Amino acid sequence: MGDDEGFLKGPINRLFEKVAKWIGLSANAGPVLAALFIESYNTGNRMSSDDICKATGYSRANAGLIISQLEALGVIDGQRDYDQTGRGRKRVLYTIDGDFGDIFNLGVMSLLDRLGAMMKDIQSVEDLRSGREDALEPMLKDIRRVIKERIDSLETVSSARLTV
Repeated sequence: MGDDEGFLKGPINRLFEKVAKWIGLSANAGPVLAALFIESYNTGNRMSSDDICKATGYSRANAGLIISQLEALGVIDGQRDYDQTGRGRKRVLYTIDGDFGDIFNLGVMSLLDRLGAMMKDIQSVEDLRSGREDALEPMLKDIRRVIKERIDSLETVSSARLTV
């Protein structure tokens, strides 16, 4: 993959840095995502870790760590290149697994998990206070309402496909 037009250093790079943060990774994963998406849309081909290093300027170790994280999340798919000739271990070729909507939904699911944890914390506080009526009761009720509204709206988003 060539970066002749400098896409990975400009707005597309910044966009995918935000996408990486959205799904719970470091912004450093953004250029790897950008490279894989661009290659997928340009040629439909997979990229080796060497190709990713060349496109991003990352070291093998850094690219390898990010690739492992993206694989663990199910964002990318790696397959051995059995067409490769010669001795030794066959290289692995990577591509995006799914589409942008799938990646977006990972971020939504992450938010839902965090909101669910907050609801459990509120329930714990309420259990400890059982039967007491004081200034905390209206505050906890308000927090619970806001979190529940957000969970409901995010569940709606995660069940719908992106339409822009």
